[in-house]
Amino acid sequence: MKAMHWSFILPIFILISCASNSQNEKVLHSKEQFQQWSSKPLYQKYGQVSSLKIVYDNKTKKLHFVSSEEFEYHYEFCMKRLGFPNDLGAFNDEMYSGETDRHFLLANINYYQALDKYTLEIGPSDRMSKKQLKLLFKEVQKEVFFADNLYLMLNTAHIISVMKGDSEIPSITPSEIYNGQKYQPISKYHSFGRLRVINDWEKERDSIQPTDIIIIDDIPAVFPLVQGVIVTQFQTPLSHVTLLGQNRKIPICAHTNIFGMKSILEMNGQVVSFTVEQDTFKMEKSDVSLNNIWQQGTPIKLGINTRIDSLIPVELLDDKLSHVVGCKAANFGELYKYSKKVNFKTPESAFAVPFFYYDQHVSKSGAQQKIEALLTKNNRSRNAAEIQKDLKEIRELIQTTEVNAALLKNVERMILKSGDFRRMRFRSSTNAEDREGFSGAGIYESETGEIGNPIKPIDLAMVKVWASLWSYNAFMEREAFNIDHSTVAMGILVHRSFPDEAVNGVAITSNLYRDDYLGFVVNAQLGDESVVQPSSEIKCDEFICYPDETVSVYGKSDSGIDIINYSSLNNGQLVMTEAEIQNLANVLELIKRKYLRSHYTRETYFNFALDVEFKLDKETRQLYVKQMRVYNR
Repeated sequence: MKAMHWSFILPIFILISCASNSQNEKVLHSKEQFQQWSSKPLYQKYGQVSSLKIVYDNKTKKLHFVSSEEFEYHYEFCMKRLGFPNDLGAFNDEMYSGETDRHFLLANINYYQALDKYTLEIGPSDRMSKKQLKLLFKEVQKEVFFADNLYLMLNTAHIISVMKGDSEIPSITPSEIYNGQKYQPISKYHSFGRLRVINDWEKERDSIQPTDIIIIDDIPAVFPLVQGVIVTQFQTPLSHVTLLGQNRKIPICAHTNIFGMKSILEMNGQVVSFTVEQDTFKMEKSDVSLNNIWQQGTPIKLGINTRIDSLIPVELLDDKLSHVVGCKAANFGELYKYSKKVNFKTPESAFAVPFFYYDQHVSKSGAQQKIEALLTKNNRSRNAAEIQKDLKEIRELIQTTEVNAALLKNVERMILKSGDFRRMRFRSSTNAEDREGFSGAGIYESETGEIGNPIKPIDLAMVKVWASLWSYNAFMEREAFNIDHSTVAMGILVHRSFPDEAVNGVAITSNLYRDDYLGFVVNAQLGDESVVQPSSEIKCDEFICYPDETVSVYGKSDSGIDIINYSSLNNGQLVMTEAEIQNLANVLELIKRKYLRSHYTRETYFNFALDVEFKLDKETRQLYVKQMRVYNR
């Protein structure tokens, strides 16, 4: 696996090998020539990018453009064409170190179509010195037609550090690239549906059908059942919308100028074929029938046990209890066990309220009869407003019925017994979320309750969580996956609340931008500003991080930070320090390894991913991991 030291960090591109021309003649004469020599990056962090791989030979003073049709990695070209000894370990040690006498300088030139700019980029593990960076940049300027439109990409923590205060080399930040994009692929799939241009969400949302493909100005809080979406606002790769697109396997993309694309808008009301690709989307009229898109099939029945009638402390929770307390609480129990051997904490004073009490409460409230009546109807063809009316009646019955007095007393007793925290977070934990094949991201509610607080009493928090099982969003998401609603139940995971947090974030323990490569994708934000449902104008940190060699499954690893975008709330700085990010990467690696050992074979390592939510405590900046579920790619 040592061979992947460089190449799993940098994109690999289809290029044509060419030695640097002599005199002052430029090697690249035109944009057309660049496009001919370049290809799409396989490390796809942004859309509409063309890339060219380069090698500068310090001994011959020549710049080479490398064909990946012949050479998949930089080192193959250097060994076979430039005479470097056939020793990959020596190559990796020399070419990515900070030593000044390295034989080759390796990088990529990326062209960003939306900005019409070219960037020089090195990998996050490369420790090239300022002198080497300047040399390489100037040598590239000599050989290309875009010398006045070339920028050094400040996408790694190392480059930012060594180039700080230097104004000689023109540079560009990841946020400038990110904010300059016009197109973003969110979930790359294909579908058929009837195109609907939504100009007024509030007025038109109830008329949206599951066979529609919709164009909207912004993603709504409740995401309807549809066959595809084009939205004007960009989404983070870990947002609820992105996860829903991945789970449903429907095409979703963002285009800032979609409402100005006349040829697309003219197809409003017609059946179309819709495909989202990395650099573009395709929409064409189609004569396909939509009658069979929502064939029901056999409903999926979930495991459910409503016989356990006692609260379960965190030390007894594990994944075998998912049919008793729900997947979130069961996974939390696994995290708690991991935290005893890895450098992170889980929120304190944790325990679970099993399905038994939800089942008891629903029966007592009279909601059970309403639920049974709802499930006899054909809810895939019913009007959305009618379904919402039925669901609202169910929720009102659940929320207006008093919680069993003995249960309430036991919950209070467990809180007092578990520690000094009185302000608690009551989190949804169903058997229809956080499971392989169905994440249920964002479709249920969590609430805060505090002993002795008349405004936020714990019984109110509990009934709101129970009632959220029957929200419209949750119901229709289960309907889309053909889950038998009668086999679904709501448990509650309880732990101490975080009224003040320094950072909150979500991480995916796989490299979403390159298959079969190491790297974890992280979204992080200041305080409690959401990274999964942010306001349209607020951006979070997005970066890729890597475990260091002390914990890596493959021994020597490439620690580093590859920055995709900065938080709009932190003045162009990452919200976590380099040390905090490295610790997070190491913790994610160890959690993933432990989970894999218990559930899967080693061969699935690279592309298997967990979706992990974390926080940094405001006072101590201690890392807390509060949720873990399988990420459904």
